Amino acid sequence: MARTIALLASDPSHLPLLTVFKESGVTQKYGFEIEVDVVGGAKAPTMAHRTRLLLAGEIDFVSGVHHETYRARARGEKRFVYLAQTQNNWDDRLLVSPEITSIQDLKGKRILCHLKVPCISGNLTAILESCGLKREEFEIYPIETMSGNLLAYVDRVVAGEASATLVDMPFDLYGKKKGLKILGLPERPVIHNTTILTTTDYIKNNEDTVTVFLKALIEAIHFFKTRPDEVVGILRRNLAKRFGLDDEEYYVHLQREWANLLLRKPYPLAAAIQNVFDLDAGKDSKVHNDVSPLEPWDLHYLRVIDDSGFIDKLYAA
Repeated sequence: MARTIALLASDPSHLPLLTVFKESGVTQKYGFEIEVDVVGGAKAPTMAHRTRLLLAGEIDFVSGVHHETYRARARGEKRFVYLAQTQNNWDDRLLVSPEITSIQDLKGKRILCHLKVPCISGNLTAILESCGLKREEFEIYPIETMSGNLLAYVDRVVAGEASATLVDMPFDLYGKKKGLKILGLPERPVIHNTTILTTTDYIKNNEDTVTVFLKALIEAIHFFKTRPDEVVGILRRNLAKRFGLDDEEYYVHLQREWANLLLRKPYPLAAAIQNVFDLDAGKDSKVHNDVSPLEPWDLHYLRVIDDSGFIDKLYAA
């Protein structure tokens, strides 16, 4: 009987890759199944449950803890370890009402977004400031929950309750079909979405599991990139009800855009690590003085897999 690895996603936006990871069949090749839960469910009602469950050994890996590790290290809790980063560029899209033609038009406007966390509202704030807006000239209004209605971010802009909204794919396509448009933003290297986190305790006791987990993750990325028709079917079957979108075109769009984002070799960019540190933890003098941005990262296991030729052979085939 195959063992089960418990993986907790911080947000539904991680599910395109994690659903394919679970449903593509790659894990069976390595003798395990994945149980995927999302924060907000019974296992982890809040974001705070992620690290608690990890330290308690009740889950094996978390997808998407981006900031808390630094504050934890400053407090003396040094067990959290990042093993891989599946994308390095920000994928969120800024949908705007038709009268908005430039970033300068957002002065004095309300912008909706999902969650008040630095990797979402913080990144958006940094981008808008880099484009010349002052922090006091725009309002980012995080909506922490939509009670399962993920379309409401777009619908509120269509209804005139805000001038813009930051959305994940495929809600950008939904917004365009509703008459909104995507306002182009500068590229920004980020630690975002499916960042793989575990603990030193777990690694010490489960080195073989860490290796096969990473190999299966790399194969899931390869599957996502190279088998689009199958991926579209998996995404539609598993996410249509959650997303509130049933038409196949949304999942064709989702597969195509995520395939471009996902890294063949899931190493983080140094600039992305620095950015995530500067957004939050680095502003705390205690953290800034005592913790290096690179400290929580251990890419040794990924490097061993890479140096073996595993990834190159996968794509050569």
